[in-house]
Amino acid sequence: MARYEIDYFEIPAADAGKTSAFFTAAFGFAALAYGPDYIEVREAGVLGGVNGDAGDRPAAPLIGIRTDDIAVTERAIVAAGGTITKPAYPFPGGRRLFFREPGGAELLVYQPND
Repeated sequence: MARYEIDYFEIPAADAGKTSAFFTAAFGFAALAYGPDYIEVREAGVLGGVNGDAGDRPAAPLIGIRTDDIAVTERAIVAAGGTITKPAYPFPGGRRLFFREPGGAELLVYQPND
């Protein structure tokens, strides 16, 4: 069985740089840019990011669930009644997928490149 842990959040932003600068100024969170459209939020107590990529960013803030086996997790989501909204794909640092649970919330699952 795959291992799971909620340990990630992602904030959509029209301008990732401005959103990241706000969180740094207001709360003192550090930042690490992976280009102009994705900036990792650091020192926030949990891993997170600001996504400004119009083709990839979520419509609303979302929670990420870490797994050690994304293929097993994808099957488990479907078997439990969830819907895959964006199949697994590579991103800097690993692979991830988006899904909607039966109540309607969209979340993501990611498997880091360890």
